[in-house]
Amino acid sequence: MKKEFTASAYLIENEKVLLLQHPKLQKWLPPGGHVEANETPGEAAKREVLEETGLEIEFILQENISIDCWNAKSIERPYLCLLENIPPYRDTPAHQHIDFIYVARPTHIPEVTLFSYQWFSWQELKDLEPDVEIFKETVDVIQHLFQSFNILDSLVESP
Repeated sequence: MKKEFTASAYLIENEKVLLLQHPKLQKWLPPGGHVEANETPGEAAKREVLEETGLEIEFILQENISIDCWNAKSIERPYLCLLENIPPYRDTPAHQHIDFIYVARPTHIPEVTLFSYQWFSWQELKDLEPDVEIFKETVDVIQHLFQSFNILDSLVESP
């Protein structure tokens, strides 16, 4: 099966996460898309977020070590990598995405935007129907992120 490299970013701000309604899948997903030639996954994630939301972002880094030498330099490390099964669509056969997933925050949120996205609280996410409106793994990642950032307290039930 054909595999393609992609990059996505979960944007966290004010105890909410930004998601887009994916036009083909009709599910709420983080912004992202294909890694282009001569582009690192981090560069792809930043470009895709800007193209899909109009927002510039900065990554929330979790590096083990950072290297900055003449012959090697660290690039942003993804928070998570997933192998995702993509169903056939029109003339495109089923394939897989190797998705480099980052966590970021917007550097500026405009008061008015021409882009369509929504910021979700944990309660709003819990109200979405799993695997109908949102993939289970998307909820699992967000739950982990919210717990990591102390957005959820220990009394909140998982979806």
